[in-house]
Amino acid sequence: MRVVIGLPNHIARVDGSLIAEWARRAEQYGFAGVTTIDRLVYPSLDSIVALSVAAGATRDLRLITNVLLAPLYPAALLAKQLASLADISGNRLTLGLGVGRRTDDYAATGADFHQRGRVIDQTIDLMRQAWQADVVTGDVPLCPAPVQIPVLFGGASPVTLRRVATVGDGWAAGAVRDYANQSSFADRVRAAWQQAGRAGTPWLNASVNFAFGDPETVYAGQANLRNYYGFVPEYAELNVADMLATPHDAVATVRAYRDLGFDGLLFHPSVASLDQLERLADAVL
Repeated sequence: MRVVIGLPNHIARVDGSLIAEWARRAEQYGFAGVTTIDRLVYPSLDSIVALSVAAGATRDLRLITNVLLAPLYPAALLAKQLASLADISGNRLTLGLGVGRRTDDYAATGADFHQRGRVIDQTIDLMRQAWQADVVTGDVPLCPAPVQIPVLFGGASPVTLRRVATVGDGWAAGAVRDYANQSSFADRVRAAWQQAGRAGTPWLNASVNFAFGDPETVYAGQANLRNYYGFVPEYAELNVADMLATPHDAVATVRAYRDLGFDGLLFHPSVASLDQLERLADAVL
C-alpha cells in the first residue's frame, strides 16, 4: 500500500515557503506522494499552486488532490491547468475530485451550489476530452499534447458509484476512519466496476488526519481541525476525535486499511511543522 503525506496547504495562515521543503523531505523520506485539501473561502493555499511548487521541488513523488472541488472552477480553465501540471511533472498527477458542501465557496465564485453534481459531470467529460489534445472549445486544442491523469471521486453515494464505474479510475474515501462503512462501500465500488465491464480494479485511497508530538502539538492539531471543519460543528468534532496522535495509531491504521484492500493511505498533517514528516516516516515507512 502506498503511503502519502499531505502538504500543509489547508492549515490556516500556513507559511507558503514551507511547501517546497516539505515536498523535498517527503521524497527523501520515501513517501509515495504528497497530497492537498481544497477550499476557497479560507486563509489556506491553493491546491493546484501548492502541487505545482511540489512538482518543481521533486522528481518522482506522486501529486494528488484529495479532493479538488471541481465545480468551483471554469471547466476549460481547470482542464488546462491540470494538464499543464501533469505535463510539467512528467504525468505524476492523480486527481481526486469532489463537490464539497460549503455554500460560501460557491457564493464566492458565483457557481451554483445546487447544480454542483451536474457541473462536475460536465467538467469531467470536457477535461477527459481536452486531455487527449482534442478540440473542446474554439478551433484548436487546449492542451499541447495528450496527458494521462487518473481520476478518483470522493463521496459515498450512488452517484459516486456511477462516476467511479463509468468515468473514473477509483474512489477517495473520507478522512474519518469508519472501517465498516468504508469497507462496505469499497465492495460496492468494486462490484459497480465489474458490472460496468471495466478491466482491472478501481484504485482505492483512504485518508486520515494526524499530529504527532507533545500535548501542545496535539492540541494545536485538534484546534486546526476544529477551525477548518467548523462550518459543521458535529463533523468537526468527529475529525478531532479521530485525529491520529501517536505513531502507534498510525501503524495500526496502515495495517487496518491494508487489510481492507485499500491501495493508498493519505496522511493529512494537522500542524504545519516539518518535524511531522520525520515522525510519520519513522512510524510507517
